[in-house]
Amino acid sequence: MRYRDMLIAASCLASATAATAATRTLDVLPSMVWHHARTGLTMPPALGSLPRNEVGDFGTEEADLFLQYRSTEGTEATIYVFHPGLDSVPVWFDRIRTAIAVREKFGTADLVAPTSFPLRPGAPAAGLRATYALKGSSFRATAEAVVPVGDWLVVVRLSSPTMDAGALDSELTAILGNIGWPTDKMDAPAAEPVRPCATMPVFRKAKLIKPNMMQALLGAAMPGAIEDQRTKDKAPMPTYCRVQEGANGQWAVYKVEGEEKGYVLALGDAGRAIGVQPSMAALVNKTRPAFSLTYMDLTEWRIYPDVSEQLPPEQAIDIIDKTAPISAVSTLDGKKSITITNVGK
Repeated sequence: MRYRDMLIAASCLASATAATAATRTLDVLPSMVWHHARTGLTMPPALGSLPRNEVGDFGTEEADLFLQYRSTEGTEATIYVFHPGLDSVPVWFDRIRTAIAVREKFGTADLVAPTSFPLRPGAPAAGLRATYALKGSSFRATAEAVVPVGDWLVVVRLSSPTMDAGALDSELTAILGNIGWPTDKMDAPAAEPVRPCATMPVFRKAKLIKPNMMQALLGAAMPGAIEDQRTKDKAPMPTYCRVQEGANGQWAVYKVEGEEKGYVLALGDAGRAIGVQPSMAALVNKTRPAFSLTYMDLTEWRIYPDVSEQLPPEQAIDIIDKTAPISAVSTLDGKKSITITNVGK
């Protein structure tokens, strides 16, 4: 079970996220090579020593997919292919690592340091991987790897009741080597594991600010404009550090190293997050500083009314859960179309 199910079970953001969509099985014959059109990934009938037994979609747009491979001895691999709301290999590797640590089925995991790796000689070490020995579990070892493919992520989760950590790590290498990676989307920068933050942000309980058209438009347009400029300038990806984690690791707060204001709140381990950043509308209108609030889903970002302070993560979750968004911007396939909703005259 993917760790995000713990988030759904707790009813966190149940009204705001598409993560509750029913899982559907895709009609792919066991002998066929499966091709994902949006990324160019190809997945063969077997990875390493494991035959494929299912291809599924957590939604309807093939933006949140999984493939299951399993041996008769019980070694199992699940490959997740999704379009993250927050594009960061280190953050999602960190969330999966926490998911492993808190899952009862894995007992006690020896959480060794992750290793960055390239997918081809001479390429940046853009992926992160680690294999963990387990105690007190029916599995002997489990492994994770996170690889960027353009603005998508591929996550490999691998566990075995028979292989020790060394053997399972070799199996992970074989699996990564058998995936058909699209050569035109593998130029992401090197990845570094997340570290705890040296300085902590200040949180204050906030009040909602009455929304207007400026908030709705700038909230939806600015994130995409900033990302487009970063891509044009070939600027490095932001380096995030970890601020804090919620109970049982259901969420965690990260901020960009060196920045005092703003943070992202990663929810579960499946790519969804809440962004809290200084409000561009407040800056343009020359009003009292405020903060924008954005729910970053896999296919769109939803913008909520500005808030008066850099609010605590628990309050951010509560607002997203109970308040209607004022605008949204699609993020899948580079469309970036903006929809304005719930803004008074």
